[in-house]
Amino acid sequence: MTTFRQIAIVVEGQTESAFVSEILAPYLQATGVYVTPVIVTTSRLANGTTFKGGGTVWKHYENDIRRLLRATHFHCVSILLDFYAYPRNAPGSDCCDRPHTARNCADLRTKAMGEEIGDARFVPHVVLHEFETWVIAAAMDTNRVLGDAGVAKRLQAEARSVGGDVELLNDSRATAPSKRVLKSWPDYDKVTDGVEVIREAGLPAVLERCPGLRGWVGRLLAQ
Repeated sequence: MTTFRQIAIVVEGQTESAFVSEILAPYLQATGVYVTPVIVTTSRLANGTTFKGGGTVWKHYENDIRRLLRATHFHCVSILLDFYAYPRNAPGSDCCDRPHTARNCADLRTKAMGEEIGDARFVPHVVLHEFETWVIAAAMDTNRVLGDAGVAKRLQAEARSVGGDVELLNDSRATAPSKRVLKSWPDYDKVTDGVEVIREAGLPAVLERCPGLRGWVGRLLAQ
């Protein structure tokens, strides 16, 4: 008999929310896992009105994580937090002075978040380096990206610059994955185009190229 599990995933904004609901959710549903994206609450007025998205302060994420963990119907609670522009006051933010080894640093930050929350039902994750990493990964084995051969070639050239290991595309203001996508695809729209590129390639293709993402999905399934 299949055991159904509900997982809440705290995300920064609309793009990540769309990825969770439109790409990740159908992929996991076949295993009996149902995921709900929760856009981080950045402020709350006295009358109860909330403002969501664009979280840059760890406390905002922490508040939502702890609130969701109090909801016992969630089997576990997770988070998608970018390595690029990682909040300075977030757990582990001071453990990775440059030059750093990105994967090791992401692991240290993931561990630090888990220790800060201190709940076995919390599954932290730091994305190397941001959502557009997955967009580039999705473009690597295709002749066209949403019908455009030029975009596919330019994104593949960005991937080749790090030997095809897209999670190592770095996180400076000039060379972060989002900057590389915009350079290769000037009219790129993060919310609509990014999710559609991943949908077009299929999540398994992106998981194959992104071991960090693959490991996180595996941890969600193992809960």
